[in-house]
Amino acid sequence: MSAGRHENKLLITTSREPSRRTRSFIKDLVATIPHAMKFNRGKATLLDLSSIARRTGAYGVLIVLEKKANPSALTFHVPEPDGLKRVSLLKITSVTLMREMPDSQKPLGINKITMNLKGTEKDELLAETAEELIRALRPEITQHEAGAEPAVEVILGRRDDGVVVNFICTTTGRPCGPRFIVTKVIRYDQQ
Repeated sequence: MSAGRHENKLLITTSREPSRRTRSFIKDLVATIPHAMKFNRGKATLLDLSSIARRTGAYGVLIVLEKKANPSALTFHVPEPDGLKRVSLLKITSVTLMREMPDSQKPLGINKITMNLKGTEKDELLAETAEELIRALRPEITQHEAGAEPAVEVILGRRDDGVVVNFICTTTGRPCGPRFIVTKVIRYDQQ
């Protein structure tokens, strides 16, 4: 990663012609990740996205792919002069939007995202998911329990079918972002 003067934003967009559900998922992600900004892709190519990312000071681009009108994968890319370099892909399933969680809240006034890595080393998929979310979302890594200061905390949990990703507001303990399950992690820069 190159150190740039304003490279602190994450650009989030879709594959072409996204469904309403995918657009809602992106809206939830952008509301949850303080340094994220949404980009309506339209007909923009990967080269266009790279140029837009560099112009807006984004360190990366997260593209939400879909299958049968549901979000199916998150691909993380870094902008380079000759286009976007694909870094990783998280296959996802069982997406739950904020509006579908009765106890969820908007993360109002929160400008920090954190992650506690405690327990992630015990399982390969859990560790890989944590590592790739750290690269894409750039959360502050914490050692303390949630609630120490206002933040959105990324909480990972292992289930038989994958790794559950939750976004929880530390001040209330309530969900303040979408929930999804990561079933597979592909790292393109380590193949």
